[in-house]
Amino acid sequence: MTDGIRFFREAEYNSPSFEATDDAYSAIGSMLTSDVQSIEEWCLLLLSLVEDVKSGQESSQSWEGNSWTADILPNGLHLQDLHSDDWSGDYTLDRAHEIILAYWNFLVPSADAKTRAIEKWESEEERRHPCRAHLGGS
Repeated sequence: MTDGIRFFREAEYNSPSFEATDDAYSAIGSMLTSDVQSIEEWCLLLLSLVEDVKSGQESSQSWEGNSWTADILPNGLHLQDLHSDDWSGDYTLDRAHEIILAYWNFLVPSADAKTRAIEKWESEEERRHPCRAHLGGS
C-alpha cells in the first residue's frame, strides 16, 4: 500500500477499485480505476508522460480519459473531472509517479507479465520506457 491510498479488486466484477485514507487522493484513485482501468499500456503511458516532464524531456503533457483530464506540468499533475466542475486533484510529480507506479504494480503483479507489457509498449512507442529501471520485470 502506498501511504494514503490502496488498490484492490471488487469481488463481484473483479474490477479495479481504490480506498483513500486521505480524501486528497480520491481524484487520482478515481482517474486510475475509472480511466486507466485494467489497461496496462495506459498506465505505462501515464508513467512515461509524468517522467518526461519530471526529467525535463518535455515542458508539459496532457492526457484525457473518459472521466478525467490530466495536465502534467513541472509543478505537478493537475486532474479535473470531466463531469464535475468541483472535483479535481493536484499532486507533485514525485507523488503522482509513486501512486501511478503503485497502480502499475497492482495491475501487473508478475515479473513476466511486466516484461511483456513493457516490451509491447516500447515496440509500439518505438522508444525505451523512461521508467524502465523501476517498473519491474526482467
